[in-house]
Amino acid sequence: MTLPNFLIIGAAKAGTTSLYEYLRQHPDVYLSPLKEPRYYSDPPLCTRDEYLRLFDGVRGERAIGEASPQYLPSETAPDRIAADLPEVKLIATLRNPADRAYSSYLGRIRGGSERRGVDETMRRGSYYFETSLYAQSLSRYYARFPRERIKVVLLDDLASDPRALTRGIFEFLGVDADFEPDLRTRHNESGIPAWQALYQFIWKSAAALQKFVPPQGLGIPTRLSRRLLRKPPPLPRDVRERMLDEFRDDIAATGRLIGRDLSHWLATAPAGSRSTAPGC
Repeated sequence: MTLPNFLIIGAAKAGTTSLYEYLRQHPDVYLSPLKEPRYYSDPPLCTRDEYLRLFDGVRGERAIGEASPQYLPSETAPDRIAADLPEVKLIATLRNPADRAYSSYLGRIRGGSERRGVDETMRRGSYYFETSLYAQSLSRYYARFPRERIKVVLLDDLASDPRALTRGIFEFLGVDADFEPDLRTRHNESGIPAWQALYQFIWKSAAALQKFVPPQGLGIPTRLSRRLLRKPPPLPRDVRERMLDEFRDDIAATGRLIGRDLSHWLATAPAGSRSTAPGC
């Protein structure tokens, strides 16, 4: 029976997809073929047997992991993980909370599950806002695991120097840090459908066919749907300013918790700007 010895726990929309794709290139790193199995979520997305089968492909790799960004905000995941994987290493990725909330909103717009406007959704109490509060979520993990087994990275670092960041993670995982993954591709970039109905038709058709089509054949709807995406508008400046003011205390608390100055997150981006970071 093989279980992971490291987990990428989130946050969602903070570069976890890019990190997953970069780390899995390492010959001594095995990441589950299914990203986001959410086994330690409540409720879990898969059964114990289904989860174990995700690691049937391990062939002696030293670092064995999976990536489920739903673990970071979960109130129950830290205890479940600690009970099952007491020696596990944890990687948390954080992003400017206003940008993370907006990216999450855009993802649901793209998926067709969100139709409300930005000003209505980017407020306290909403899913987008609450899952962008990091201090309490991280505190639950620091209470259950030794600090030396938790590595917190920022999307800012992944954008500015991905080579240094991946090297640091390889060192953390105890594998050859000199390995250089291909870092040229940006993964899971934000975008919204230019034609929502057609976009949804493609994905609903793919879902209906997935039982009959080999997995490699499902890359066709992915390529088609990407052609329908357009760049999203930037988060309105006034909304961003209000959100950052409301996030101020949590940003300060998170910075103290991880030992980093996060005051740059409070800077209001110029109107019309957008993040160039991967994995948005």
